Amino acid sequence: MVIKVYVSCCGADKAIAAVEEAVKQAGVEARVETVKDLAEMAKAGIMSTPAIKIDDQLVASGRVPKVAELVTWIMNAASRA
Repeated sequence: MVIKVYVSCCGADKAIAAVEEAVKQAGVEARVETVKDLAEMAKAGIMSTPAIKIDDQLVASGRVPKVAELVTWIMNAASRA
């Protein structure tokens, strides 16, 4: 599983920390990637940050989701794999 965290400035540290904690709580193997390049964000269709994609599916944009939400999304993605 690949989780991409798109960040520019606001909420960057909180978003990354939330994703890493959610992966830990979910107990799944996942590669967490941080994307800061604006051109790459535009190519991925990201309109506001922070944004999170799990296996290329956008799950959050413009806010830092709660860890519990992220755990649910990660578990759902893991069950589809």
